[in-house]
Amino acid sequence: MKKFFSLLGFLFVAIFAKATHNQAGDITYKHISGLTYEFTITIFADGNSPAVSRKDIEVQWGDNTGRDSLNVTSETQISPPNSTIKRIWKGRHTFPGPGSYSIRVEDPNRNGGVDNITNSINVPFVIETLLRISPFSNQPNNSVVLRNDPVDKACIGAIYVYNPGAIDFDGDSIAYALAKSKGTGGQIAPGFEFPPASNNLTVNPITGDLIWDQPSVSGLYNIAMTIKEYRNGVLVSEVLRDLQITVIPGCNNQPPLIQADQLVCIDAGSTLSVPIRVTDPDFVDDIITITSTGEVRESPISNRTNFNIGAVGNPRNASFIWNTNCSDVRLRLYNLSIRAEDNGSNRGTTNLVHFKTVNIRVIAPAPTNVTAIDIGTTINLNWDNNACQNATGYIVYRRLDSSGFIPDSCTAGVPNNIGYIALDTLTGLSNTSYIDDNFGEGLVPGQKYCYLMTKVFSDGGESYASEEVCAEVKKVVPVITKVSVQTTNETLGVIELAWSPPDTIDVVAYPPPYRYLIYSINGNQKQLIDSTNSIVDTTYNRTNLNTVNNQYTYQVELFSLGNARVFAGKSVRASSIFLTTVASDNRIDLNWVDQTPWVNDSFIVYRSLPISPDVFDSIATTNQTTFSDSNLMNDVKFCYYVQSYGAYNLKSVLSPLINRSQIACDTPLDTIAPCIPILNAEGNCDRERIELVWNNSNNTCSDDVLGYNIYKSLSRNSERLLIAENRSPNDTTLTQLNQEIAGCYFVTAIDSTNNESNFSNSACVDFCPIYELPNVFTPNGDGKNDLFIPIKPYRYVDSIDLNIYNRWGDLVFHTTDPAIMWNGDRLSSIDVFGKKTANEGVFFYTCKVFELSIEENKPPRILKGTVTVLDSKYIKSE
Repeated sequence: MKKFFSLLGFLFVAIFAKATHNQAGDITYKHISGLTYEFTITIFADGNSPAVSRKDIEVQWGDNTGRDSLNVTSETQISPPNSTIKRIWKGRHTFPGPGSYSIRVEDPNRNGGVDNITNSINVPFVIETLLRISPFSNQPNNSVVLRNDPVDKACIGAIYVYNPGAIDFDGDSIAYALAKSKGTGGQIAPGFEFPPASNNLTVNPITGDLIWDQPSVSGLYNIAMTIKEYRNGVLVSEVLRDLQITVIPGCNNQPPLIQADQLVCIDAGSTLSVPIRVTDPDFVDDIITITSTGEVRESPISNRTNFNIGAVGNPRNASFIWNTNCSDVRLRLYNLSIRAEDNGSNRGTTNLVHFKTVNIRVIAPAPTNVTAIDIGTTINLNWDNNACQNATGYIVYRRLDSSGFIPDSCTAGVPNNIGYIALDTLTGLSNTSYIDDNFGEGLVPGQKYCYLMTKVFSDGGESYASEEVCAEVKKVVPVITKVSVQTTNETLGVIELAWSPPDTIDVVAYPPPYRYLIYSINGNQKQLIDSTNSIVDTTYNRTNLNTVNNQYTYQVELFSLGNARVFAGKSVRASSIFLTTVASDNRIDLNWVDQTPWVNDSFIVYRSLPISPDVFDSIATTNQTTFSDSNLMNDVKFCYYVQSYGAYNLKSVLSPLINRSQIACDTPLDTIAPCIPILNAEGNCDRERIELVWNNSNNTCSDDVLGYNIYKSLSRNSERLLIAENRSPNDTTLTQLNQEIAGCYFVTAIDSTNNESNFSNSACVDFCPIYELPNVFTPNGDGKNDLFIPIKPYRYVDSIDLNIYNRWGDLVFHTTDPAIMWNGDRLSSIDVFGKKTANEGVFFYTCKVFELSIEENKPPRILKGTVTVLDSKYIKSE
């Protein structure tokens, strides 16, 4: 392939520079091998233009290897419109390595008359595609393919719908967005604007439906769409499609209406039937054409599908039939794009088209014959490996008590909002059993555990959920009933521990006598702290603990000491309630953690009495694990403990189970800053006065504001300097006279403990510049009005740019000095006596005044006017 235009191609460009033709198009690609890709450039062109005789086109590869000239490989006339030719070029390119490459076609022959591109006939036609080659992926990417042509017609007052018919055979996620047509260098085309009423122009990011709700102005418009591909959340490709729409006035036609479900779901292995009904709202006897595109209409799926179109009529019916199988199961939806076109041209108007996207989800059948059987403190699950052997394994879900969940036809997996958690994922379809032992800790006796099973696939998709199965663990092990803090102390703390013995023991397997071993658990560390020698010896007090700072967790194991020392089971771990406090202004927030196998359904909060710190009284009951104690006195110590009330679902365990936390103390402190004041500023340039006014923060959210700090910065972004302090909560104004008022002002509120609020809003006042020019002066040397200078002393002017012209437009004077000090010298001439004299007349000036400002890059003030030179007499020569 050549790296330059052929001479013949150059001559065609020269001859047909004004006969342009390119209307719409895109670039797509497919992977060949290694770093080699084949690109397809598709451009739709005006077949009536002589420029279509040029067959070559240039492609820029975006890898600094230059460009190639390709020859057209096919040309097809499309209908409608009959004058449009679809032209295709193909070319292969090998890239130097992994990276991101922007492949671009920039052709000079965009068609003229495009209303939303300035002078479109002279704007190159540009289409682009982004290719990303990843060094970490062994699955090279292929771009989307686009099945629906991008040259179309719309009518004023009729809704317009278009869909590019994008298909991604790699299974990547596709996202669509509206974009602007491009011109030279891939920049936005000059003067590009979205068509009138473009606020009604939208693109559905998921389906790709471009909807223009009733175009209001006729014309020829180009817009673009980006079709992006994402793989595992990473952008891998982006195709820019340029689309041309002709909006026609007075069509007297409405597009056909398509009725079909937006989402349909089917069990893999079943036959899907999607009914479609198309109606023409204008003419009963209209002939409607129905076609379809989409991945389901492509090989190999198309071999198992049929698109049946009923007899001609209005309405006209169709149906999509798909004999699905397990290979069709996936997380991502399939889409079927339906296109309906009326025959408006037979009635002397324009054919109109409507699109509708039907999303299809194929879901694998659920695992069957699921059973749940309790064995000791475990539950054994078993199920059958049924349909869809292309799955990779199973997911086991669990919750307490039954949910009654039955999946509908479009719900794969287990919803997040029904209380189930994903307990485990099993790899391999032969794993059709699972033992739930709560990850080695055992399940809680008396609890009802329920399960759902799904099959999982390589892309993360899941089957329907199985029928819900449940089982309840019997009390065949000891259960802890109390872990209660009796004494709060850093070294002498005491915790009372109690448990209930098993309801039944297999005395053959575990003959008496029995012994309990008591363990303290700290993370992954398990420490034996004591033992008992009787099955009924079920209480234990642990002493000399730091119950102020630590939470304690325990477990009890049962051993048979009959024929040999045999482990007979263990309790589920249980922890003491641990209370923490956070103090703030007149308030203490309580938080506690209760990690217990039983269910605590209520908590009573106790607080010490101010007059008797060792006496506690209940102040609240809650079913939450947080409580805020407010309206407290600051700098006073308050102490708390929490008492829980809970139960097992076991008849042999009395309820309620009552446990106490340690005592935790705290002191409310005012650490909360006051509310932010709201500031207003009013400047008076004539009096050089600034007045600041703000609200009293005690009237909003504070009650102890004692005063305010007032700050000033010389610009919006410069340092804020403290300029005043008002030390009364009711003193909410500040007035400053006879000083520089320009700047930005801020106020903060100060409370009784010196907490300072954040800065208020900025209230800015600019400089008060003065600069005016006279309209006459008399440079005659009499000492009166001899100079062209500002009328009165100017202020806050940094510089000027003054130009003075005579009546013929000649520049006679220029300065940047705000004082000007022009004496008319450049207008003077020498008279017959050898003296200088100024020429009288009217002169014109323009003056840019660069004023000081708190705003950055403030534009200059422009003064324009005339100045008259008068009373010319002999003046002394220099």
